[in-house]
Amino acid sequence: MTESDENNTEHADPKVVDCADVAADAETIDALVTRLECERDEAMALRQRALADYANFQRRSVENEARARLWGITSFARGLMPVLDHFDLTLSQDLSKLSVEQIAKSVEMTRAELQRALEQQGLVKIDPAVGSEFNPMHHEAVTQMPLEGAAGGSIAMQFQCGWRLGDAVLRPAKVAVTPTE
Repeated sequence: MTESDENNTEHADPKVVDCADVAADAETIDALVTRLECERDEAMALRQRALADYANFQRRSVENEARARLWGITSFARGLMPVLDHFDLTLSQDLSKLSVEQIAKSVEMTRAELQRALEQQGLVKIDPAVGSEFNPMHHEAVTQMPLEGAAGGSIAMQFQCGWRLGDAVLRPAKVAVTPTE
């Protein structure tokens, strides 16, 4: 090939395309399109599986919550059944033949059984002692009352016990507090 032939090849018309190159490019593009379609289909299938898994998770969560709620209510109800039995036993007696002391004893036993059932469910009585330190997280001060020998801000009297379940105070104890100086 002469130098002029090489120059002609270098300055060839850009619009002229070699058919072999076009065929190779078309095969590469077809392969790329096919690969991308496969990847898209896989991604869509993975998305569908993820959506189905999430829907199943939600359904199982609702079912588990319902089962847990039912178990909790069942456990609580079983704890209260002996209390109801005590009430039924007391009310089945001929009240005209019972003394006030016997009725009071029956009420006391029933109350003890109820408190035991509640404690088994995790309910704890907040029963502060007179002279103990006032805790605003567990006690509600309803009035001030002096108490001889007690430090300021301590409990002078309890009006009503409180209750807590775990760390949650359901009802604070209502107390009178000694005045602070």
